[in-house]
Amino acid sequence: MWQPNIDTISGPRYQAIAQALALDVQAGRLKPGDKLPTHRDLAYHLHVTVGTVTRAYAEAQRQGLLVGEVGRGTFIAQRNSTDVYFQPVPPPAGMIDMSLNYPPPEPLAEAALRASLEELSQRNDLSPFLPYQNYRGFESHRASFAGWIARQHRLLVDPQRMTITGGGQHAISAAMAAVAEPGDVVLSAALTWTGIRAIAEMMQVQLRGLAVDGEGVMPEAFEVACRSFSPKALYLVPTLQNPTGAIMSENRRRALAHIAERHNVAIVEDDIYGFLAPNAPAPIASIAPEQTLYVGSLSKSLAPALRIGFLVAPERFQQRILASIRATTWMTPPLMAEIAMHWIEAGRADQIAENRRREAARRQALARDILGLLAGDAARLGYHLWMHVPAPWRAVDFVAEARQRGVMIAPTEVFAVGRRPEMEAIRVCLGSPDSIDQVRQGLLVLRDLARQPTDTRYLAVV
Repeated sequence: MWQPNIDTISGPRYQAIAQALALDVQAGRLKPGDKLPTHRDLAYHLHVTVGTVTRAYAEAQRQGLLVGEVGRGTFIAQRNSTDVYFQPVPPPAGMIDMSLNYPPPEPLAEAALRASLEELSQRNDLSPFLPYQNYRGFESHRASFAGWIARQHRLLVDPQRMTITGGGQHAISAAMAAVAEPGDVVLSAALTWTGIRAIAEMMQVQLRGLAVDGEGVMPEAFEVACRSFSPKALYLVPTLQNPTGAIMSENRRRALAHIAERHNVAIVEDDIYGFLAPNAPAPIASIAPEQTLYVGSLSKSLAPALRIGFLVAPERFQQRILASIRATTWMTPPLMAEIAMHWIEAGRADQIAENRRREAARRQALARDILGLLAGDAARLGYHLWMHVPAPWRAVDFVAEARQRGVMIAPTEVFAVGRRPEMEAIRVCLGSPDSIDQVRQGLLVLRDLARQPTDTRYLAVV
């Protein structure tokens, strides 16, 4: 019978039980399909009321950890491994969430929104924002976003090849729908953004991971995969790769672009973090524009809730992109695009982006100061860092113990495509905590934990 130790977990007892359950799922001590004790049995063991256990199970079920079957009992849910680590809701009281790669708070964004809404309220030409509109979005919005991409991402794009989307993830989904069919092979880095795995699963395409080095995907691995699997696309984050934080050199970008052209493999280039690295090489789309579907978004640079992304693609993909937009959202709300354009044209967007760059650099500097060599050697520009945990820690156990101490992070496993890489590392997100003081507290917990020997309860018997 599952018998958690909740004595070291602060907060209400029902939350402590739910948190202990989440930790044991993360560490693999509870597996999908495992049956949990009855409410009465667990209450007796933990010396709490049956009502406390009922509330704890309800909280765990809300998080997707449990399923209840009438007449049979309560079981650990079958679920995607990433769901255990990423809960896009406010973290439990007292927890510092460094698992989600959010941008840091930016007061100017709220002021910009207020100014835009005030200006819109004085206009007498709002009727175009109410009916159905062109799938691609307004021409004025696409022209404004093209200017933004040129300034912030160092890429000249044709607005006629741009489709406005409901955020970057929507743009990537539309790009994937344009280049691949169910059963096709799509390539990515062996460690990559978790969302592409979810998209690949939804679209029933085969996602295969490629070997990486300090810059990202290795050309030799891409070449071999092109000859072996006849892939339809390669998904890349060349600037501030998620999760490793790597930035590809221009030579690496050219090498991958030339291989893609030679084998006619589309490149889906995710440049969502490009604005954070103004001195990085230009996007691959500038090297191979007819081979690249370029994805951008305002979520990390301006505000996630605007839900504005953009997809710039070669002409041969346009009809399938529009079919995907029509089948999913029909169009991106033009009112949100109008607000984003207002920020851009008024100069507020550039200031917000600059503020975000400064805050990211400030938090990265703090991380280097506290963690030292543990912070790794990736670029000191992004919202996250890739921290290698010292032996004999396993990443998943380090994450579980960090959560016990009030810090939420994510291990190597959730970013791996295919076979798990032989490394023990965690992604630490510096942008999601509300304040620099919370960042400092979280980093100190991780540093102190890394300096301590592994807790014997995490040592596996093999």
